[in-house]
Amino acid sequence: MLIGEEATPVDLTDQAEAADEIFAQVSQVQTVINHIHGDIGGASFGISGSRPKPRRTSGPVSQYEMEEARTCYARHASYKDAAEHLESGNMVALIGKAGTGRRTAALNLLHDLVGARRNVVELSPVHTLERLAVREYRKAHGYLLCDWPKDDVDGSVADFHVREIRRRVRDAGAYLVITGTATSLPEGDQVSWLPPPAYEVLRAHQVAPEVADEAATQITTDHAMADVVTLARDLASGIPLDKALGRLEAAGRRDVVAWFDGPRTRGELFEMAAMAFAAGLPENGFESLLARLESIAGIGAEPDVISADDPMPSRRLLRVAEGSLFSLSPQRRLEFKVASHRTHVMRELYQRHGMRLWDPVTEWLNECAALRDPSVQAEIARGVAVLASVADYSYVESTFLTPWARGRGVMRSQATAAMAISWLCLDETTRPEVLRTVTSWTMASAARPKFTAALAWSGELGIRFPSEATRMLWLQVRNSEKPVRHAEIALAHLFATLTEATGNALPLLDLFARKISNDRRIGRAIDPLIRAILSILSARADGAATPTVTFHLRNCPESAALLARLWSAVLVKRPHRKEALAALYDAVCAFDERDAGDRDRVRALFAALVEALPAKERPLLAHDLRRYAISRNTDENRLELLLSLLRIFLSPDVLSLDTIGKRP
Repeated sequence: MLIGEEATPVDLTDQAEAADEIFAQVSQVQTVINHIHGDIGGASFGISGSRPKPRRTSGPVSQYEMEEARTCYARHASYKDAAEHLESGNMVALIGKAGTGRRTAALNLLHDLVGARRNVVELSPVHTLERLAVREYRKAHGYLLCDWPKDDVDGSVADFHVREIRRRVRDAGAYLVITGTATSLPEGDQVSWLPPPAYEVLRAHQVAPEVADEAATQITTDHAMADVVTLARDLASGIPLDKALGRLEAAGRRDVVAWFDGPRTRGELFEMAAMAFAAGLPENGFESLLARLESIAGIGAEPDVISADDPMPSRRLLRVAEGSLFSLSPQRRLEFKVASHRTHVMRELYQRHGMRLWDPVTEWLNECAALRDPSVQAEIARGVAVLASVADYSYVESTFLTPWARGRGVMRSQATAAMAISWLCLDETTRPEVLRTVTSWTMASAARPKFTAALAWSGELGIRFPSEATRMLWLQVRNSEKPVRHAEIALAHLFATLTEATGNALPLLDLFARKISNDRRIGRAIDPLIRAILSILSARADGAATPTVTFHLRNCPESAALLARLWSAVLVKRPHRKEALAALYDAVCAFDERDAGDRDRVRALFAALVEALPAKERPLLAHDLRRYAISRNTDENRLELLLSLLRIFLSPDVLSLDTIGKRP
């Protein structure tokens, strides 16, 4: 049976090798996203401009981000109106279009009231009115809820929840700012958000008045706030006005609109559609996909008899000729000449053309999503994310994402859906919707959506919402009667992904440390939790020789206590002891014994481990770890260091100096 065909979660467990391959494919997209984070079109930026945003979208807002939000911020009429509402009522909702600086405004509003204490917490958009009404708010804290969709609840119920939210926030002396395009809050708590005038933004960046005045006349409603801030920063850095204006994103829009305004054949339109979804692929691969799309659309069918005298256009040269929107890289990859062209092309295709174009394209995309080619899947997934940024998200979710998550076959379309989720997480306008979609897959009764959700939680979605991702993956492990291998793999990948992208996975480690501390089950009843912890402690990034735990301890030495609690919990379970010993041994041996910092980290880990282990287990661990190290043919210097640590921290009575380096 192929993986995914009438499979239950238990069946997927039996396909561990195939599941590992699929997770590795999704991880390749995550690697790309880590490199280009913040550059994808469609992401909104605050008035302080484009900046390296923290990846986590819930939890405490960093001091760095608060300071960046305040840089060159222009307090205009909408801001002052919102500030009055917040100060008098302790809560306000900024209602307006995406990309107009609402989030940066919210951070400034909260900073003005609690900034000296830096107690600003961003809430997950999965919060409903009911959850907001029952949560506890801390004194002198600011709470931010971005891109919150309107709750679909009865008006009287909504009014009750809103009154309770207002009471709790006010009684706590806290402040709550919500951003969105619509909200369930009463009109009295809303402010119609408008972006600041371009001239004010330019002046806030210290652009000379006469230059700012001239530049402001070139800003139109088509420009996002990111465009305005980029222009302001360019001008403030000394770039001439004409050159700075030429770099505006709107120039790319004009080129695309001009192309679509011209007379275009069906062949040209379908080629443009193929590029919108498959840009970045090698030329040969693109042409193969284009040929399939043209076949589906009924374009270019060859006549029964082909004459040698028939003209044969040089399509490759014409495709990248002067005036084309395409270019060919030195590696012969087809790309858009301007990166933002992809978004603008998708917008024009969606707004100008109906089912005659989109029906064949949809059939073609469904075929591409199921191809056994990770590079094609990755670009198709990225194209679908771009489509969601210019179309209605619900259309993309119902037409592509959920059907792919439920798809039959060998779990290839599920991988494409998970890749698309990662791309979609880079757009703050679709991120809350994506979170709800994947949560619904997790709760589904069918195996395939659950598998797709596990893939998605282990990628960019898990980086954005680490606590939610950990809880959802744990639910899959806990609620199954038998082992759920794909959820355990996902936890390992999430640990590696968080460590690589953010430097630490503390929300994940903390949740499992609390779970194991509070779990009073014995015997096999606790096995799911132990297996989940083992998958984390044994995790390695794809292709990495060094365990993720080692990287984590280097980046975040304060995690030694949490990791020691997890190891202690697993080491005392005899059926899992050997695996735990192997993970501990590999993590310790991956440190450089010649590096003083690494030696300190290992000592801290052993010191924490001796605190976490029951006293009677310490000599047993020392004995077993020594035997295991010798069985692995550990070199003399490393063995001496390891045994000296065991002697200091674990079992001075069992290990004496004359045992060091001796083989049994």
